[in-house]
Amino acid sequence: MAANTEAPASSMSAEVSAQHWLKNLSKDTRRWCLQVFVVRFFQLAAQIATFWSFSDLVHTVVVRQQAVFFNQLIPFIYAMSVWALCAWLADMWSYKAKFSIEKDLERRVHDVLQSRQLSITRKFSPAYWQQLLLTNLNDVGDYLTQYSVQQWIAGIAPFVVLLVIYPVNYVVATSLLLTMPIVPLFMILIGRGAAALHRKHFVALERLSDMFADRLRGLSLITATGDHDHQRTRLEHASKVVNRNTMNVVSLAFLNNTVLDFFSTVSLALVAVFIGFSMLGELNIGPGIDLQQGLFMLLVAPLLFAELRMLGKLYHQKAKAEAGAERFVEVFEGNRGRPAAQNDSGLAWINFSVETPSLHANKLAIEPGDWIVLSGASGSGKTSLLEAMMGFRAASHSIGGELAFLSQQSCVLDKTVAFNLHLGNNTYTDNDLLKALEEVGLMDWLKGLPKGLHSNLGDVPAMSGGEAQRLSLARVLLLNKDIILLDEPTAHLTADQHQELSELINEKLSQKTLIWASHRALPGEWFNQRWHISQGEIVVSK
Repeated sequence: MAANTEAPASSMSAEVSAQHWLKNLSKDTRRWCLQVFVVRFFQLAAQIATFWSFSDLVHTVVVRQQAVFFNQLIPFIYAMSVWALCAWLADMWSYKAKFSIEKDLERRVHDVLQSRQLSITRKFSPAYWQQLLLTNLNDVGDYLTQYSVQQWIAGIAPFVVLLVIYPVNYVVATSLLLTMPIVPLFMILIGRGAAALHRKHFVALERLSDMFADRLRGLSLITATGDHDHQRTRLEHASKVVNRNTMNVVSLAFLNNTVLDFFSTVSLALVAVFIGFSMLGELNIGPGIDLQQGLFMLLVAPLLFAELRMLGKLYHQKAKAEAGAERFVEVFEGNRGRPAAQNDSGLAWINFSVETPSLHANKLAIEPGDWIVLSGASGSGKTSLLEAMMGFRAASHSIGGELAFLSQQSCVLDKTVAFNLHLGNNTYTDNDLLKALEEVGLMDWLKGLPKGLHSNLGDVPAMSGGEAQRLSLARVLLLNKDIILLDEPTAHLTADQHQELSELINEKLSQKTLIWASHRALPGEWFNQRWHISQGEIVVSK
């Protein structure tokens, strides 16, 4: 399925952006929804035909006092069979459409995660990602495959019912026509604030999840400081906020359904009273009504309100989908609006700045072959600066050309050694892979694996930290990019491993342009520039 779902301009409000994004996404699902709508329409027609056949059979038995033969049952059986078949097809196609939509959205989220990696995962909390993929994804799928179709069927079904009832008794049709607008009117009035409530609920649930996970991670510290009571009080308070928001959402949904049920029930009750008194001869308004006509209208009239009531029940899907769409826009729009990139022939940036966290430099200059050491206290923004230079964070400038990034957390996938090196790019030969491993000193390690390059790293003993970083370095060498960004690649290694890997990097990447963020000591003669971050300011020295 195509994914013509680019996020709108950042100048739009979050709500407008979400609606615009949902509208674009719905264009790609229109074929599926149209199929379901056509089937639902035939289902409605078959349902009306079933009611007509049934009322005729009852009239034959009760009023005419005649026996019903099998050939008289054929229209009833045929209409009921078509009704059941259409209901099954509508459910099946709705499920397929929802599966296709959710699969496409999930793939796009994973593409963003793969392309932006740590910069995007740190931007949002784990609870945020959990809700996005487990709740918001499902909400958007339900909205596009259920609410959108229900909008169409709820718009046409009442008029089909009125057209069917009008030739039978225009008085009943007119009374239904007068009461019909009340249901969508109250649905819109009550459902107007549903999206805002769902947003508050999502935020409260995310904060509670993050708080609980944070307290679990810091359980040893809480125990050591004896802060259990205080932390329990904070968790209880956060839990009450979530409960209150949950009850607000549930209460609004209950109020919506109750109001819709009340007005539809009153309308149908008035119709039933009118039909009953007309059949008894107590009312002589409009044409006469026999048993078949009265029973048929009583069976069909609820269909006029049933589709509107179903739309009212699904209205909360729209509200939940809009709240969830804002989150998808937040994730997807990070790839838009990047500043114009520079090439690798050298650059000079004046008044370089990063939005979040706030970083600034009067001037940053990089020439081909420069080795730059980036220093600063933990949390000062070294990683954020590298991510901004790669274009993963909003900044005034970014580096273009061919980039490779090596972080302090080595990425080792539960796949073969070969896949961990080429990452799905099958243009590399086995000799290329072996050469990269040999350059980083992993040939002895490779020979110890049962299937060499084709050994699955999930089936062999875990790699040491130094081996894992050497594997990541081999991946960087294999990519052979022009500019290398290193984010404390030796942070979690021992002193000996730090020295070995640092010397290996110096040996293998000496001809590259390199920016190395590190809080550990490195030989000063390796570098011709030094960048130091302090209180959001990037200070450059030679």
